[in-house]
Amino acid sequence: MSQLSNEVYETIQKKIQYIVNHLAQQKGEGKLAEDVSIAYKNLMILNDEIQDEFSKLRESGEWKRFTIAFYGETNAGKSTLIETLRLLFKEPLKVEQQQRFKQLQQQSGLTQEAFDRIRQLILKLEDQVNISKEALAELKKQHLQNSTQADDEVKALENLVSEIKSSQNLWQKLLSLFSKIPEEQELRHAVENLAALSKKQAKELAHTTQQFDGLQKQLMQAEAEHQRLNQEAANLAQFADGQIIGDGRSDFTRDNAFFDFDVGGQQFTLIDVPGIEGQESIVSKPIEEAVRKAHAVFYVTRTPRPPQTHEGDIGDKKGTLEKIKEHLGSQTEVWTIYNHPVTNPRALAKKQLLNEDLQMGLNALDGVLKSQLNDQYCQSIALSARPAYLALTECVVPGQKDANEKRKFIEGVGDIQSILELSQVNAFVDKLKLNIVGDYKAKIKKSNLNKAYKVVENALEQLTLLISQFNASTKAIKRETEHAQSQIDVAMEQFNGNMRASGGKILRQFKMNVEEKVYNRIDSDISNDEFKSVLKRSMESEAAALEKNIQEVLKNTANTFQEDVSRIIKRSNQHLQDIVSMQDSQFTLKNFDFSIKVDNGLKTLGIFTSGVSAVIGIVALASNPVGWTVGFIGGAIALVGALVGVAKAAFGFFSSSYKQSQQRKETNKVLDKAASSLESKMDDIFYSMKKEMGKEIDKVKIELVRPLKQYADILTIIKDADSELSNVANKLQQYIR
Repeated sequence: MSQLSNEVYETIQKKIQYIVNHLAQQKGEGKLAEDVSIAYKNLMILNDEIQDEFSKLRESGEWKRFTIAFYGETNAGKSTLIETLRLLFKEPLKVEQQQRFKQLQQQSGLTQEAFDRIRQLILKLEDQVNISKEALAELKKQHLQNSTQADDEVKALENLVSEIKSSQNLWQKLLSLFSKIPEEQELRHAVENLAALSKKQAKELAHTTQQFDGLQKQLMQAEAEHQRLNQEAANLAQFADGQIIGDGRSDFTRDNAFFDFDVGGQQFTLIDVPGIEGQESIVSKPIEEAVRKAHAVFYVTRTPRPPQTHEGDIGDKKGTLEKIKEHLGSQTEVWTIYNHPVTNPRALAKKQLLNEDLQMGLNALDGVLKSQLNDQYCQSIALSARPAYLALTECVVPGQKDANEKRKFIEGVGDIQSILELSQVNAFVDKLKLNIVGDYKAKIKKSNLNKAYKVVENALEQLTLLISQFNASTKAIKRETEHAQSQIDVAMEQFNGNMRASGGKILRQFKMNVEEKVYNRIDSDISNDEFKSVLKRSMESEAAALEKNIQEVLKNTANTFQEDVSRIIKRSNQHLQDIVSMQDSQFTLKNFDFSIKVDNGLKTLGIFTSGVSAVIGIVALASNPVGWTVGFIGGAIALVGALVGVAKAAFGFFSSSYKQSQQRKETNKVLDKAASSLESKMDDIFYSMKKEMGKEIDKVKIELVRPLKQYADILTIIKDADSELSNVANKLQQYIR
């Protein structure tokens, strides 16, 4: 890592890859290797994420020019401040644009005076057209009145002449052929006057209409000229100052814009970044790219108070503070620029940009961002970019808002330098050159290495969280495993107790049944030979039932035990699943799934198939062709024969009741002997049963411990990765210092 270039990232990438490959060789054997491989696979996911981050840093990392990203909300004034610096520092591209602007302006003759002149002319002509229009309307109205009056006079005289002539006698009619009556003379004069009036009105209307049409034509010509000037202005606008400044839309700036500066030998680049509240699908990528490339970030805001965090029921939408922490967490140098909105020259002329309340708000903002970004956060800087931009701008399209505002600020405050001083832009420029861009080579090194360190640090934070979670899970799994084992031990004791209790009950029932059958026959005063035969048949009959009952009891007891243990395992597995699910829900690594199958091969249905089969094999003695009780019954009957044979003669000398009493006594002796032997054999069966079941339980206990072993081995892998990454992080810190 001797070269401070993109090789830094490549070196770290190789080291991370080595760590993962080394851990891959520590996976063990058998099924446990398969289980532990989960940890390795997921570490590979983490490795891929780290590699991806370093690849992005290597692609976008800047090692030659100090780069500053202007970051913040839309309408905060990022572009305005950048444009101000472009004008102030004579940024090459800006100088070229201004030269093109002035050239086109000279060619088109597009000046403010030309705009003012045509606007005044249009206003004047509009007034004249309106006056002429009103005069024409008034003339037409007057003509109509005069024409109507003259026409009415003619019609009245015509009616009068007609009435007079209709009332004349013959003599008067003859005289009228030679001389007109006075009324006829008046009618002739009225008709002549009407004709003269019409001619006069037509002449007046033509003259006034001509004047109106002439004024309209002049207005149309003036408007056409104004349109031409606007078209020229539109062509000129693409080279005007302030084209990078937004129009208020949240997604006005969609891509990063880069501007290179060389001020007194200090080379640096400013990045105009899209507003952080814009549509995430559009702006998230350029924001991330700009922040990765930048060595310092200016958080530009119009709000002199701490940025807002996520509040209310607005889904997953992040607040400004969450976005700042997410975007700027890896930066070595973050400044806040409070762009104080000043629209009135009088406010700027007060010579105090901030009042006490605004300053307190900025102090609170500094405190909050310091708590979130720690040493990466520097301080806030207050300025007002808009007045400074207006003062410095030279190439403004005539007739537009900026030109009027510039004139207003110059007239209200004074010269350009006064505006730059009062707006605090000069103070900001001094800080930029001395404190921020100064010693840029060391800052570039520190910033780039810090970004690499943050990638590793973030991975370490995730691994630390994992270690904590796995430690807690391991303890919970251990408690659950021990509890399950303890419950199985209790179930095993209950199984043994149930077998013996059931066996004792069956044996007692055997004796009771034989006694009942034999005693009933003894009461009928049977002979000793018949007594022996009855006892033998009864014992053989009940022995067969005993065999069947023992087998059924053992099966039922084994099945009950199986169900108990299965229930314990199911409950334990569910608890283990809950533990793993709880861990997964707390896991924050992207696309990182540490789910583990906690059943570990245990099949809760038919789990004791082999064990029960072995036990049933033991119980199968009862279903042999001979029957496992035959030996005991035969021995007992032989005992009956011996006893009866000894007392045979004596039975004949005594009463029937005495014989019956002796037969009962013999019955009890034989049953006691048989029961003792049967009990001993049943104990052997029960012992074998317990032994076989114990083997199965040992297997279950081994499987129950497997999740604990899994987590322990996975935890070891994670701790090894944490240790190795910590070494990488420590080395990076040494380089940063």
